[in-house]
Amino acid sequence: MDTGLDATTLRLVRIFDAPRERVFAAWAEQAQFTQWMCPPGVTIDECVIDVRPGGAWRIKGRQEAGRVFASSGKYLEVEKPVRLVFTWAHHTDGDHTSPRGHETTVRIELRPVGDKTELTLIHGPFADAPSCDQHRKGWTGSFDKLDVFLGKAA
Repeated sequence: MDTGLDATTLRLVRIFDAPRERVFAAWAEQAQFTQWMCPPGVTIDECVIDVRPGGAWRIKGRQEAGRVFASSGKYLEVEKPVRLVFTWAHHTDGDHTSPRGHETTVRIELRPVGDKTELTLIHGPFADAPSCDQHRKGWTGSFDKLDVFLGKAA
C-alpha cells in the first residue's frame, strides 16, 4: 500500500514474511542494513549506524550512473522492536563533509500480523512533491530488497 499524507509526505505500508524482531534487526544491525538499504542499482560504500536515541547514522554510495551520494541523520526514538524515528538529509556534494540539504524525518512502525510484520513508513515533509516521489521510488526498491533479504535470512 502506498499513499501520501499530502504531496510532500510519504506513507508506505508493507507486509514482510518475518517476525517483528527480525525486521527490526534488519534496520538496527549495520551488517544487515547494508544488505538491503537503497534501491537496486545503488551501491553502499560506507555505512555507520548507531541505533540509540541521539545516535547518528550515515551512508555514502554510488548510483548506477556513477553519481555519488551521502546521507545522514540522528535517531530520535528507538523502541525495540516497535519503532524507529530518525532524521534524514542528503549532503549537497555527495560527501559527508559537504553541507546537508533539506532535513526530513523518517518514522518506522512495526506491527505483528500473525507471524508476519506490517511495516509503516512515514517520511517527510519534503521540500516539494518531486522529491517525495523520488523517495517513494527509493523506499519501494529498498523494501523489495528487504523482502528478499528477510526471505534468505529465514
